Amino acid sequence: MKKTYQCKGCGNEVVSLMKPSECQVCTGREWTRLATSKPIDSGDETMAIDKDLFSSFKFRSTIEGYCRDIGWNISRIDNEIAVIKFDMESGTTQTLLIVKYDSTLEFSCPSGLKFDDIDDVPHNLSTFLLGKNAEYKLGFWALQKLGGKQTFSIIHNAEMSLIDVNYFGRVIIRLIQECDDFERKIEELLNN
Repeated sequence: MKKTYQCKGCGNEVVSLMKPSECQVCTGREWTRLATSKPIDSGDETMAIDKDLFSSFKFRSTIEGYCRDIGWNISRIDNEIAVIKFDMESGTTQTLLIVKYDSTLEFSCPSGLKFDDIDDVPHNLSTFLLGKNAEYKLGFWALQKLGGKQTFSIIHNAEMSLIDVNYFGRVIIRLIQECDDFERKIEELLNN
């Protein structure tokens, strides 16, 4: 049975009987097998050029449909916000938020790295993440005020008209993997 593999370097997805040796996009060699055996990129869906798919009345049903197609469970959803939780291979749980704005959706994955005040945020860490932003095609690191704390989150904003099930899945997987990798690196630094 063919499986879907995703390059950890660039998010490229490959459907194959065996794990690919090298990514044809970025030449990366690290792969993640996606949880669903159904390929996310089946190639027969079109872009969601109809913004009505995410109108306030259809936001919920569209997100539920995309998650059902991919095989993900939604933790919480209403007409403006969806929350999806992922159990990662590292043993942690990543939380992904989808927030509906006028013509865009904001995907965000808050990290566990939180500070009481903006002045408490280490400047060298902010500089490091700004450098990482330059490497990304999907997502960027930012500080968000969540629960009264300054929280490092990886975010991606997308026009609703661009979001089909393939793009939806690709963005979410990229964000949760990047956030998980970031948290593991911070944990390693703190333990050494």
